[in-house]
Amino acid sequence: MENQEQINLQERMCTGTAKTGHEEFDKNGYLFVKNMWDPKDLLCDPPMTPGQYNYHGKLDRFEHEAIENQVVGSTSRYSYPPYKGLHSKIRVKIQKIIGKKLYNTYYFDRFYNPGQGLERHVDRDACEISVTLHISSNVSNPWPIWIKTPDTFSDYERRSGIIEKGEDRSLILEPGDGMIYKGCERPHWREPLPKEYKEKKWYNWFRKKEEKEDIYYHQIFFHYVLADGHRAHHAGDFR
Repeated sequence: MENQEQINLQERMCTGTAKTGHEEFDKNGYLFVKNMWDPKDLLCDPPMTPGQYNYHGKLDRFEHEAIENQVVGSTSRYSYPPYKGLHSKIRVKIQKIIGKKLYNTYYFDRFYNPGQGLERHVDRDACEISVTLHISSNVSNPWPIWIKTPDTFSDYERRSGIIEKGEDRSLILEPGDGMIYKGCERPHWREPLPKEYKEKKWYNWFRKKEEKEDIYYHQIFFHYVLADGHRAHHAGDFR
């Protein structure tokens, strides 16, 4: 996992390297898209065994790692076959929004459970233009994703002399909503998903709080690169 110094360095070096010409997107490094896709097309149950699943074209061809490599305890699926077609369909939709041609790189979905969060980080080159899409959840309260907007520099060529620091902003995504963001440039994260409790009654007078089971939050990440950008050679990057 990256430390804060590494994150700061990558953010500074990469800020402004994925220009699209879309004023709001280039200014803030992200865009909120309401009802980006019908979540019913994406609904599914998580695998019975947590961990990381790496698929190779078919549902019966995968490798399973007991520990998910980014969010310990969660369940993720890389290249889950039923979502393959949507990778390109979402790309077409993003292209219309930002006005730039994109190439597919890779995608994966993750099921979070209480106590699990996403560390503050920036992504590798294959995630130049990314989207996170909320599929489904049964949490009682909205669970935000956080993203930092760009700093303002006095010298953009050298990216030095910070005049104003960017802001940490949170977005609530309802099922079907998406956030397009510049994954290599913008630090993003999630605080741990809160645990939830229910009150259990014993003998008509004693009440005890118990943690609710089966609480989850399901999202998918689709990643792309700009066709005319300096990361275009990562097109088709599997993972």
